[in-house]
Amino acid sequence: MRIFVAIPVSEDLRKQVGAIKSELLTVGADVKWVEPHNYHLTVKFIGEVEEHEVSKIIDALRRVGEESPPFTLKPDQAGFFPNERRPRVIWIGLEGELEKAFWLGERVDAYLAELGYEPENNRKYHLTLGRVRSERNVRELVSLLRKLSYETDFSRLRVEEIRLMQSQLSSKGPTYSVLEKIRLNG
Repeated sequence: MRIFVAIPVSEDLRKQVGAIKSELLTVGADVKWVEPHNYHLTVKFIGEVEEHEVSKIIDALRRVGEESPPFTLKPDQAGFFPNERRPRVIWIGLEGELEKAFWLGERVDAYLAELGYEPENNRKYHLTLGRVRSERNVRELVSLLRKLSYETDFSRLRVEEIRLMQSQLSSKGPTYSVLEKIRLNG
């Protein structure tokens, strides 16, 4: 099974980001959009694991939850991977208590490393909006997304739990399911 650790996104934030996506659709760019019910912040992509490994991963994540305090993030400006000139992924960045978010990520890495999983090399918390498939209208897309992210007063996101998620891929896109919810109690 294919799994990852995520921070859930509030309904208010889903609606705000969904409204931005609706405006971006008017540009007619060739983008594979993330469905609003799939919005999340990835803490760590673990990848393919055997089913019997999941309980050990959950135990490790419970230890993370015991040591990690809740924190608040706020979506900020738009960003692009690998860069704005040739965007392949479009996303919204975050500000706020990032030191606590990175502490959480470091704890996840440390406890999963005990189980043999590699740590993240370049963690960048962001909310993925979509993946650019071609250059069609991409300049207009970048320009409008920059404008909309600057003008939007995003809701704050109170992070009080992480989730171990399963990702099932299909031709219609990924389907995510929650395997475990872990409270942050540190």
